[in-house]
Amino acid sequence: MRLPLLLLISLAGNAAAQTPEDFAWQWPVVTRGQEGAYQLVLDEPAYARIARGDLRDLAAFNADGQPVPFAPLVESQPLSEQRSELRWLRIAAPAEGASESFSLRLERDADGRVRDLQLDTGTTAASTPSRDLLIDLGEDPPSVSSLRLTLGADAALPVNLRVDVLASDDLADWQTLASGLALVAMDDNGLRIERLQLDFGGSRQRYLRLSVAGDAQWPAIARIEDRRLETSDGQAWQNVSLMGRAVDGEPGVFEYRSPGPMPVGRVDLQLPSENTVAAARLESRDGDEAPWYPVVGFTAFRLGAGRNEVQHLPADVGIHRERQWRLHTEPALAQAPTLVLGYRPDRFVMLAQGAAPYRLLAGSVRTTRPDYPVQAALAAMRASNQPGWQLPVAMLGEGSAAPGGQAALSPDRGPQHRRWVLWAVLAIGVGLVLVVSLRVLRHPKSE
Repeated sequence: MRLPLLLLISLAGNAAAQTPEDFAWQWPVVTRGQEGAYQLVLDEPAYARIARGDLRDLAAFNADGQPVPFAPLVESQPLSEQRSELRWLRIAAPAEGASESFSLRLERDADGRVRDLQLDTGTTAASTPSRDLLIDLGEDPPSVSSLRLTLGADAALPVNLRVDVLASDDLADWQTLASGLALVAMDDNGLRIERLQLDFGGSRQRYLRLSVAGDAQWPAIARIEDRRLETSDGQAWQNVSLMGRAVDGEPGVFEYRSPGPMPVGRVDLQLPSENTVAAARLESRDGDEAPWYPVVGFTAFRLGAGRNEVQHLPADVGIHRERQWRLHTEPALAQAPTLVLGYRPDRFVMLAQGAAPYRLLAGSVRTTRPDYPVQAALAAMRASNQPGWQLPVAMLGEGSAAPGGQAALSPDRGPQHRRWVLWAVLAIGVGLVLVVSLRVLRHPKSE
């Protein structure tokens, strides 16, 4: 009884073991030094060869063709949006010919929080229009690079402003962070056109000053928020641009196909013509037989020309790895916009076991990568190194066909000798159980 059972387990384990012959594509892993672990950042060519949306057909092998521990880096988390409301006030513009100097008086409570903020510009607000907003970020200001404005309920439309963003620590010397940023809000035949976000170079200075150009004045504003998109890994955005095709019989509907299961977190549309406005609705799916699921809806616009052109902002969509995308536009666009998918590449950790060089393999419908417990090894490495230690980065070389070739992308329908052996061993085990049972029944033990 024990021998067939052990043989069955052994064969089952061998059947599940991954080999390079299970994959269609491979890349050399270029490492520096002799480290115990490396991180790999996937690039677009690697995504294009992945067959599974969950990335479980990615595996790493050493020079002897043996799999090495390989798993997603836990620090690679989806980005999260953080917003905090800021304290701000309107300030009067200096009189013509007067210096732009400010005198600020702060009143704080017992906990050090700002209770009152008063500004004296040497002129009166009643005699001079209000063109500037002042934001106090506090004594320990965070890094700010994006502001989101919310208009008040009584704000008069349309709003079409150009805004300069300046920063200072003492209200005397100002550094320009951005000039001529568009701030737009209007209604166009039932479509709400809005661009109420100001993006600029990051600053840690205490005060921010928002100044409108020309003789324009600020509309009613309900709040100003610091908007931050954060990830624990700090990965930069990568973009892939897709050309669409019109769907027959459905005006204004276009379909796109992405090169692979990238973790798309942001989408944008590049409209082909100037002065275009359309309601855009985006859907996605992962295969021809799958249903379409809604992703996001927004108003896409491109107004003006040249330096005065204003466009909508990209839309954040969480994380989507689908390969097929469909766009609905209303009014129906005659030409397909360019769909821009923004993503932060996945990072993986590879433990250096066995002889180098190592290889990354991908593209398989016959095998899936097991779950390797690499986090314990990473924790031990961090504990044994200096604070701030970073996992060394390995690079991917030029890709080529793996030993499995295109056969790895097709279900294995050839001779299944291992499957038959497993069934035969199982049948033998069942037969032995029946034989022993019959012997016991025929020759019961005497009391």
